[in-house]
Amino acid sequence: MKKTGFTLIELLVVIAIIAILAAILFPVFAKAREKARQTSCLSNVKQISLGIMMYVQDYDEEYPRIYRSASPARMTYPGGGTSTGLMWYGVIYPYVKSMQIFNCPSYNYKWNGNYTGKFAYGYSYRVGNGTTNMSDVESPATTILMADSWETPGVSSQSYYVTTNPVMSGADYRSVVPDRHNDGANFGMCDGHAKWLKVQFGSHNFPGYQWDP
Repeated sequence: MKKTGFTLIELLVVIAIIAILAAILFPVFAKAREKARQTSCLSNVKQISLGIMMYVQDYDEEYPRIYRSASPARMTYPGGGTSTGLMWYGVIYPYVKSMQIFNCPSYNYKWNGNYTGKFAYGYSYRVGNGTTNMSDVESPATTILMADSWETPGVSSQSYYVTTNPVMSGADYRSVVPDRHNDGANFGMCDGHAKWLKVQFGSHNFPGYQWDP
C-alpha cells in the first residue's frame, strides 16, 4: 500500500500561504476590535455628557466648574478617598453612578474613583470656567463640551483642557486630544449628543465644531 504525504516544498508553500493570510487578516481583526472599543467609548462620552446636562438642569443652567473647593470640609469620592476639593467628574458621578463609564477601553490608565489618578476624558475649560451657563452657548450642537484625553507631558492634568494648553493655542491637537480611535477621538457636545471626529496631525480645526461657547 502506497503511503502519501506532504513534500517539504508543499509544506513550505502551505506555511507561506498561512503567513500571507495572517498578515492580511490580523490588521482587519485589530481594526474591528478597535471599532468596538470606539463604540463603547462613544457610549461613555454620551452618558457623561448627559450627566453634565442633568447637572445643568439642577443648578440654574450653569455648567459644573472644573474644580470646586470644599475647604475646610472634605468631600468623599466614589473610590473612597477624600479631598478638600471636588473635580468635575466627582460632581457628575452622582448623575451617572458608574466609575466604569469614566474609563475609555482603549486607554491603559484607569480612574481609581478618587481625586487623583489617570483620566481618560477632558472637560472644556471654556465651558467649565465657572462663568458659563446654557444661555451663553450660541450653538450647543456644535460646541465641544468634553472629549477623549490622555496624559500630556508638561500639563498638570489631562482631565480638562485649559486655555494655556496647546488645544487652545493652535498647536497640534494630538498632543492633548488623542487619535486612539481609528485616527480620531470621541467628543461630547453641549446639547448632550456625542460624535466621533477625525484628529488630524498638525491641525487644530474640527470643521463645523468649536471649543468657544
